[in-house]
Amino acid sequence: MLQGRIRLLASAFILFFSLLASAQEPVKPALSPRIITATKQVSIFSGMENQLLQAVQKKDKAAVQAMLSDDLMIEMPDADPLPGDDWLDSVMAKDSTLKSFVVRQMSAIDLGDAVVVKFDRVQQSTYKGKPDGGEFFVVDVWKKSGDTWKLASRYVSKVSSVPFMPKGDVKPTGKQ
Repeated sequence: MLQGRIRLLASAFILFFSLLASAQEPVKPALSPRIITATKQVSIFSGMENQLLQAVQKKDKAAVQAMLSDDLMIEMPDADPLPGDDWLDSVMAKDSTLKSFVVRQMSAIDLGDAVVVKFDRVQQSTYKGKPDGGEFFVVDVWKKSGDTWKLASRYVSKVSSVPFMPKGDVKPTGKQ
């Protein structure tokens, strides 16, 4: 009798935790080894994201500022929104160094006068002489401003503090 109650109670707990687990986010799917041809938007915004990061790397404040909307906000987990001017000052500061970066796994959704761009960024960087790099998940919203695009919103979350940096240029061979 007691054994039956224990089994029933154990079954109830298993069922409860199974239902609870199913309410969580979906299981992360494995990356596909197939090569995906970039869309026009991915090609355009991959170039723009790289251009922005290269300007940050070179400490070219004018070039970075030209790519930002006046009302840019940077959003991160467990932090207050960071205005674009404050972000620009922090990445241009002499104690902040972007040594290297890779943008990968990009997708873009064209909404007409705005494009939502999602990508993984891996970087090696330092802040006040200490390692500050890692792997980041980034979602950017670019707005059309006349004939150019301006970064309007950035949502960024650190995925890992240990960046995996590929050696040299990574070019798909079709055999991966």
